[in-house]
Amino acid sequence: MQNQSSFFEKVKEKSHELSPKQTQLAKYLMNNYKSAAFQNIIKIAKDAEVSEATVVRLATTLDYSGFPEMLDDLQKIVQYELSAFESIRNTYKGEKIKQLNVLETVINYDQKNVQKTLQSVLLSDIEWIAHAIQASKKVIIVGLYASSFLAQYFGYNLGKVKENVHIINEDSVVLNNILLDCGPDTIVFLTAFPRYPKKIQYLGEMFKKKGANVIGITDSILSPLKAVSNKLLIVPLQYMSFTDPCCAILFLLQSIIMEFMSIDPEGAEEKLGAFDDYVEQMKYFK
Repeated sequence: MQNQSSFFEKVKEKSHELSPKQTQLAKYLMNNYKSAAFQNIIKIAKDAEVSEATVVRLATTLDYSGFPEMLDDLQKIVQYELSAFESIRNTYKGEKIKQLNVLETVINYDQKNVQKTLQSVLLSDIEWIAHAIQASKKVIIVGLYASSFLAQYFGYNLGKVKENVHIINEDSVVLNNILLDCGPDTIVFLTAFPRYPKKIQYLGEMFKKKGANVIGITDSILSPLKAVSNKLLIVPLQYMSFTDPCCAILFLLQSIIMEFMSIDPEGAEEKLGAFDDYVEQMKYFK
């Protein structure tokens, strides 16, 4: 998806140079590019609630020659997705099935996502987060809808070596109690990828008001998690279909757990032993 990477990567690379209004416009275009690609500058400015001059300045900041070239890039994204959809539809009709090694294609896409994550996430950030977990009295991990299993995976495994880990991956009356009983000694992980659930943004605001240390795990600096996170970990994702590619995210979560364990290996081993004893007594596994 080279064309899509072109526009979206430009926004990511130049995000620190964008003014608040340009950032607002960039978010609008990223969320509505399928319709915006075929609108004029007046319509885009009106719908994004910015001036026409802001539209022109954004194009220039992103190194386009002007608004027409930026619009052309957006149109290429839409055209690519339409052709990709037709290709997938025809493939699953059997017309091109012999030309496509699905497993190899999926793995190649995830390998690219993993490589981008290696370039995006700093080891120092993982070390900082591991020590923040160590210093916290409570860990809350939030993931809704498509990210719910990420919260379950992270919380289940971290809970083997860290006490007082709570998972929020669905609506529950327990949620209110968790919100009431958190503060500066609480670290909260929010996981959200397109499309970003509105509720996780609301929860992030609530946790931040309580003084909790909020860590966002998402795909872009333009993600709504940026506004509610003390630290943001970016996992750039390249999609090949409507399903979410998750290998790079899981590798990151595993890295955080391993880094946390390295701070106090003996303590981690003791907690793992206690966990094994518990599940043995409860006969959870064969």
